[in-house]
Amino acid sequence: MRNDTQAFDEIGMRKARYCRYVDTKHWEEFRKLFSATPDIRFIDAEGQTIQVFTSVDEFVTTSARYLEGARTIHQVHNAEMERVSDSEVHAIWSMEDYLVFPPTADTRPASMHCYGHYHESWESQDGQWRIAKLELRRTILEITLKERVQ
Repeated sequence: MRNDTQAFDEIGMRKARYCRYVDTKHWEEFRKLFSATPDIRFIDAEGQTIQVFTSVDEFVTTSARYLEGARTIHQVHNAEMERVSDSEVHAIWSMEDYLVFPPTADTRPASMHCYGHYHESWESQDGQWRIAKLELRRTILEITLKERVQ
C-alpha cells in the first residue's frame, strides 16, 4: 500500500536539500537529487523557454560555472503535491531566489532577485525520490546590472 504522506515528506526534505546544496555549492550531492536524464527547463516571466537541459551532468556543470563566486539563497514554499502512481509524484513549489555575483568583469549581472514556481515530476528510483522533470516558471525577474567602469 502506498503512503502519500511519507512520500511527500521525503520529497519535501529532498527539495530543501536542493536549495541548500545550490547555496552551499555542494554540487556532487546536488547531482544525486536528479534522475540521470532529467528534463529541465527554465521559463522567463514572458513565458519564453530560455534554457533546456536533458543531462544532469550538463545541468550541474553549467549551474556550478554560472554560480561560481556568487552568494545565493534559494527558498521554496507552499508545496502542492499529487501522487500520480506508486513511483511518481507531481509537485509545484512557490519559489524565491536571490543571487549576488562577484564584482568581476564577466557578463553576469550584479544581482538577480526572482520569484516563480517550480513544476516538477519526482520518480522513485532505487529507493530514492529523484527529480525527473523540473520546469522553473518565473513570474518576476529583477536584474541589477553591474556599473560600467569608464
